Amino acid sequence: MGRELPDRTATRRLCAGVYLDPEFRDAVLHRVYNARKRRVAPSYGYDLVPVVTHAWRAWWLSTVGDAVLLTLCCAAVLLYPLPALLAAVALFDIGLVAALVTYATRSVRALGHRYTDAPAPDTDEDADTDTPRWRRTLGYDLVIAALVTVGVVAAVRGRAGDGVFLTAAAIALTLCAVLAVLGTLRQLAVNRLRAHGTDPRRPRTRGRLAVIESQQRHPLVVYSGASPFVGSGSGLRTWSFAQRLIEAKPLGVDKDVEFEKKPFATRELVEELRRAITALDTEEDPETRLPGLRVLDSLFVEGRYARGYADDLEPAARAGLVERILDRPQETARHYLTCQVESWGGEVVTTVFVHVSLQGRTMYIEFSSRALAPTRLAYQVVDTIGGTGTLATLRAAALHGGRVRDIALAPVRLVRATLALLGALGIGGDPTVAQLKRGRDIGADYSARERAAIKTDENYFQAFDVVKHLKIIEQRLLSTVGDFLTEHGVDTSEFRRRATAILNNGVISTGSGNQINLSDVAMGENTSVGK
Repeated sequence: MGRELPDRTATRRLCAGVYLDPEFRDAVLHRVYNARKRRVAPSYGYDLVPVVTHAWRAWWLSTVGDAVLLTLCCAAVLLYPLPALLAAVALFDIGLVAALVTYATRSVRALGHRYTDAPAPDTDEDADTDTPRWRRTLGYDLVIAALVTVGVVAAVRGRAGDGVFLTAAAIALTLCAVLAVLGTLRQLAVNRLRAHGTDPRRPRTRGRLAVIESQQRHPLVVYSGASPFVGSGSGLRTWSFAQRLIEAKPLGVDKDVEFEKKPFATRELVEELRRAITALDTEEDPETRLPGLRVLDSLFVEGRYARGYADDLEPAARAGLVERILDRPQETARHYLTCQVESWGGEVVTTVFVHVSLQGRTMYIEFSSRALAPTRLAYQVVDTIGGTGTLATLRAAALHGGRVRDIALAPVRLVRATLALLGALGIGGDPTVAQLKRGRDIGADYSARERAAIKTDENYFQAFDVVKHLKIIEQRLLSTVGDFLTEHGVDTSEFRRRATAILNNGVISTGSGNQINLSDVAMGENTSVGK
């Protein structure tokens, strides 16, 4: 029985996100593609290569559109100064009114959610700040108001005739038509993502894309910061304990006797855990199979201590790397058995990291679990009814045709686009190895998938699927370790007590920042559940 190909819903929605969210697109280009001196974070539940490719396509579409808008504006100012000013007055006046209406609508919706039990909508906020976007654009609205005042005064003093007003109307309609065309092209790009089915077309991996492909799947993860599990989402539950390796005692014997030699090797226990957990996805019966499960070997090293692993980062050095770390444990690099369940097309990813070591005649087990929440609602439009197709294209043309603020921001975006292009013209190959040999921190510190996650609860079943997958893997892990110890003549009385205590405890959210509190089942960023 062949395994079904995964539905890459998350990949498709992230590709749509780079067209629909310019800030997300720029973050992917600046902090992933152009960040050549840092490693790429592991990709959990999605493929980063198509996302980066579509980010560049969205960048070209936006940049060409801004160049056309700026060219038309400059030509209009040089050829028809007064009509151009009047056109600017009309457009910016319309933009100001539309912005005020939007702000008022958002305020009314927020006030309504405050006095109801309904969850607040997924607000459009910057990923790196708590300041809403509309507040950051308030300065542009003030500029618009000033231009309106100046333009009206100039028109009155100039005693403009009917020809001037007709020319101004033609200029304004031309600019709006360009905006509508840009909106149409963006929507058509989103439509094509839906037309390609469950998996976006994958480009040829050459140059920088080949480096990204290699790094996102490399078993050696170089991270930067406090948590090694970059890209895996919010922390759920972490526990650990040390088990003395003592011989199984006959009935009536109380004295503990430690093994003179280790009863097993770390690699043997890891292999047994891998076999037992992988078996959950190889069941013939679909009712008992756990679909979407992958079991991988991962090695984590903090960027400041990764200099000794420069040669291991080469693609050809993967063979034998995991076995070497398992046989000779080190302080700087840690091996984890990564148990990952992709569900809802990669929209929800539950990951369990298991670390095992034998030191000081003691078996140490560490268990850490994390989860990725679904992508933002705005990116899910590619899969919603009415989100794609002819009507969606017409709607996008009408809405973008009225976004006159984009005309004023075109010069600013062109400057940013130039910086992005210059950053993409860096050296080829993988410069992280050379940077590491110079003693620099090359650890991954950004994940596009985490940046695109929702901020509030969205789906009851998705939240409880995380709980289900976590508990299934945890149960299989503890039972396998207990049976393995028994088979190797190790006393398991203490282990059984600890395992029972772990399984009986509720799932407790730990840490701060992005959290999924599974004690009360609340999934999202900074969420909580009322008692």
